[in-house]
Amino acid sequence: SFRDPENIIGFICGTRCNEFTEESMSTHDPIGSIVAIHSVVVDLPYRRQGIASAMMQNYLTQLIPYSNLDANTGKNGFRRILLLAKSNLLSFYVDNGFMVLRPSPIVHGKETWYDLEA
Repeated sequence: SFRDPENIIGFICGTRCNEFTEESMSTHDPIGSIVAIHSVVVDLPYRRQGIASAMMQNYLTQLIPYSNLDANTGKNGFRRILLLAKSNLLSFYVDNGFMVLRPSPIVHGKETWYDLEA
């Protein structure tokens, strides 16, 4: 999380899973092969200041030691980092190292969501 001297101003929430489905977003499998990012949140007065990008870069950097990219994790490392995003946030995530895979089969409200991978 990011803080000012008195408040949390942003956070990222994610879980590990073995399938990227709506059902998998409500559970955590500590040895799941996928890290699913659920939320990237910055308090309104702090938005558009680069905080979300800094948080995302820090989050991804912190995850690498737990991935299969690190030989020390063995079979317990994850293989993929995925997230869902609406179209208005695609450029933010692409700018932060994600690739748009496809419109998501996950339905959440009326808008189309997209699957992205880091």
